[in-house]
Amino acid sequence: MACGGTSLTYDFGGSDFAISGAYTNSDRTNEQNLQSRGTGKRAEAWATGLKYDANNIYLATFYSETRKMTPISGGFANKTQNFEAVAQYQFDFGLRPSLGYVLSKGKDIEGIGDEDLVNYVDVGATYYFNKNMSAFVDYKINQLDSDNKLNINNDDIVAVGMTYQF
Repeated sequence: MACGGTSLTYDFGGSDFAISGAYTNSDRTNEQNLQSRGTGKRAEAWATGLKYDANNIYLATFYSETRKMTPISGGFANKTQNFEAVAQYQFDFGLRPSLGYVLSKGKDIEGIGDEDLVNYVDVGATYYFNKNMSAFVDYKINQLDSDNKLNINNDDIVAVGMTYQF
């Protein structure tokens, strides 16, 4: 099985801005090609992203495309187009609110055509008690249609947790 990939990030000479790019491809297995959707000899993906991280502000965006790589019901999407964006602010007293958006659209899916695979707004916050311990709450507001053709779960999700770093 042959595969390969590369990535590169450039931070504009030490500035607060950075740009990234990545590419990967791989031979697909016989088992993958026995699926009813998304058959082909190779799987590949490319991605690019931008970020700003300074003055307690974090902004990032990301775009990628995959071919024969994203798993769906009955196999793999022939192509996906993916977009993500996030904005965060770090308050001096330890609170870090976050607002994000994620969209992944499957294209040219056998028997379906184009269909959203992921589509949600994410609202969350992390509180840093100290450099080792934090707590978070995250609310995923799902934007998928309830009658989506792939029967993908469209429930909203709430998550809470704590992290301790040794």
